[in-house]
Amino acid sequence: MSTFMIALTNVLVMLACIVPGFVLCKCKKAFADHIPTVSAILVYIGTPFLELSAFSSLKYERGHLAQMGLFFIVSFAAQLVFCLIVYGLAGKRWAEADSRLVSVAAVLGNVGFFGLPVVRALLPDNPLAVCCTTMFIVSMNILTFTLGVFLLTGDKRHISVRSALVNPATVGLLISLPFYFFGWGAQLPAAVTSMISGIANMTAPLCMFVVGMRLAASELGKLFIRPKVYIAVALKLVAFPLFCYVLLLPVPLPAALRFTLVILAATPCASHVLNFSELYRTRPDLAANCILISTIFCFLTLPLFTLLPF
Repeated sequence: MSTFMIALTNVLVMLACIVPGFVLCKCKKAFADHIPTVSAILVYIGTPFLELSAFSSLKYERGHLAQMGLFFIVSFAAQLVFCLIVYGLAGKRWAEADSRLVSVAAVLGNVGFFGLPVVRALLPDNPLAVCCTTMFIVSMNILTFTLGVFLLTGDKRHISVRSALVNPATVGLLISLPFYFFGWGAQLPAAVTSMISGIANMTAPLCMFVVGMRLAASELGKLFIRPKVYIAVALKLVAFPLFCYVLLLPVPLPAALRFTLVILAATPCASHVLNFSELYRTRPDLAANCILISTIFCFLTLPLFTLLPF
């Protein structure tokens, strides 16, 4: 099966996982008030186990470590530069709150819970690509708690350097690295390995259940009629991955890792966008629409990026 069809199939299967969450909410078996609890499970348990599962399956090689470091630098730089470009352009045309929200939504993606399963499906024999995905997750979290918070609030006092450096992604990475360096993953009992992979694998469908619950709690009549949402979604699903593709042309990374970074850049808007917009009261309605619309339309855009020459 071609990479295009593998990507399309996996994205459609993940989108299908929206349905149970939507139905449960509409049938009053689950409620929007439950979303923060499920989100906390995803962030504080799912993220570290995703990283642990990835690094436990990779054998240490010095060259791999250098490639992961370069991947981290490039992913961080791409997100930083593109975010600043969008903010510089949007800030001249829109209200301040809208431009701040769109500039963040155009960059922060659902890399862990959406992108990682797609990368695994596309590159099943390349555990390094999965580990590099965690580098993208860490770089995104650092950016979220610094520039992301600053843009959403307009106040640098809300920037938390501690949260940028100490969060589920970085803690999970610190826990996972010894398994990578010392080969502990191969020494784990089968039951433990199965438990780690089981928790890691549950995160993607659980994330989609949450999207379905959010969709059920939204006013569907207003969901598809906001032009700024489509601009934010086009930037996230099309412009940002193309920007990363061009940025990577002179970078000495293997083709598989260049492919991985572009696919991760093409993921839908991250739930962080909604969480922080609600926390700092920066257009949470616009943020929710960006997440929902980008998740729905990524099945049209993400598979197309597998057709680019790497």
